[in-house]
Amino acid sequence: MKIGLIYGSSTGNTETAAYQLKDKFEASGASVEIHNIGAMTSEQMLGYEYMIFGIPTWNTGELQDDWAIFFPQLGNMNFAGKKVAVFGMGDQNGYGFNFLDAAGMLADEVLIQGGDLYGYWSTATYDFAESLNTDGEFFLGLGLDNDGQEEMTEPRLNKWVSRLKEEWGF
Repeated sequence: MKIGLIYGSSTGNTETAAYQLKDKFEASGASVEIHNIGAMTSEQMLGYEYMIFGIPTWNTGELQDDWAIFFPQLGNMNFAGKKVAVFGMGDQNGYGFNFLDAAGMLADEVLIQGGDLYGYWSTATYDFAESLNTDGEFFLGLGLDNDGQEEMTEPRLNKWVSRLKEEWGF
């Protein structure tokens, strides 16, 4: 099984997390192809059955620039039969009223276009006011905060990879 890991990153934090995920999946025998969304086409993206999308939230709930450019194309894509997981980067202390909003917007679009979302993540160890990335007590994917909880990034990545491997039947 091949995973397409697609990310957008402006400061390098999301890119670093994407490569950490790639290494963790490959250490267990999975094949991962990593792409920056700025150099991706919709045809390439839809070539994967398994996908991981990485996106930071910018400013007050905005999409990262490369994802913002690509985002309109998602409305013309059919994700039926695709297994998609989303991870988001945010700052719950500085932007607690829109923490991980971009990940939520991306996850919602995948669902609207018929995709199956995997890797839901508990909100229990976070302290934020609002997020478009929640469904009850869960994020629609992994939430990372290298500004306020950097020490938790590595254990969260490890646990999320294990969860996705189980959910995807790897």
